[in-house]
Amino acid sequence: MIPENFWKSAVFGALLFGLGAPAAQAETITLKYSNWLPSGYSITEKVVKPWIADVERVTEGRVKVEFLPKAVGTVPGQYDVIADGLADLSLIVPGYTPGRFPLVEGLELPFLGDDQSKRAVAAQKAYEKYIKPTGELSEVHIVGIFSSNTAHFVMGKKVINTVDDVKGLKLRSPNPVANAELGLFEAVAIAKPASEIYELMSGGIIDGAVFPIDVIQPFKLDAVAKEVTMVPGGLTATHQMIAMSKQAWEKISEADRKAIESVSGVVMAERAGKVLADNLAASTAFLKEKGVNLHTVDDAFMKAAKEKLAPVRQDWIDKAKKAGLADPEEMLTFVEKESAGM
Repeated sequence: MIPENFWKSAVFGALLFGLGAPAAQAETITLKYSNWLPSGYSITEKVVKPWIADVERVTEGRVKVEFLPKAVGTVPGQYDVIADGLADLSLIVPGYTPGRFPLVEGLELPFLGDDQSKRAVAAQKAYEKYIKPTGELSEVHIVGIFSSNTAHFVMGKKVINTVDDVKGLKLRSPNPVANAELGLFEAVAIAKPASEIYELMSGGIIDGAVFPIDVIQPFKLDAVAKEVTMVPGGLTATHQMIAMSKQAWEKISEADRKAIESVSGVVMAERAGKVLADNLAASTAFLKEKGVNLHTVDDAFMKAAKEKLAPVRQDWIDKAKKAGLADPEEMLTFVEKESAGM
């Protein structure tokens, strides 16, 4: 005769497993995104949000992303916010923490190219091939890294015609490379996030900014910046990355991680590159309509600027070797060729 307790245990076990299995299958991981960018910003709307939709699609709804009501922590502190697991995802600008990510700085050297549809992808490929193996950025999981549009002189009223015109100016700098460039131009570099430029320019604290043309409008700088001097190849190109906390990444199943990777990396960079190229064309037309003057420096400026800024490249090569990159010149050549579509 089978004891009564046996049947009670069997029924309980059947209920436990019968109810528990579907619950486990239905479990959804919801990642929290810390967003500090202004409402309507194109990278958020046309790169990040489509990626979020892709993630939900390829994981069949098992992984979702929600925007937090406000950013966690400061803008420069987003890397640590993600590394420490205070939020699951954010857009991070490595250049906002000068000296911390020396290898990324190589992607931001001057005159590397203006075609963002190619340069954005070159950044992701260079990260995978050269930077990732060194361990830089290893405290987080990099979803994708890509360049912004190249930066130029975005000024209040000052027109830049010669390298001497830059001397003594107070200019917002986006990253360590631009800091070094402005130092060689004998200008004063002010390292502040893009979100503070309007206030600094409108208050007369700075004369202008080293800044991409396509984000003048989103940050409402067309109200204070009336002269834009463009430098072929760009003074620099600030890089951005979507990063996920390792804690969040490790919660996701291996199958879903592979699915997410299939819509990240180069796929994200390609999307960003197209958005940036489209933005540049639209923004150039917008600025002209708003009466902002755009002009390009001449050959004499370029010759003088390349001579004056030559130490920036060599200084980075020296830093990169100390940071563990065996052949920094190889990485730069790779980026130049990829940015040129070679």
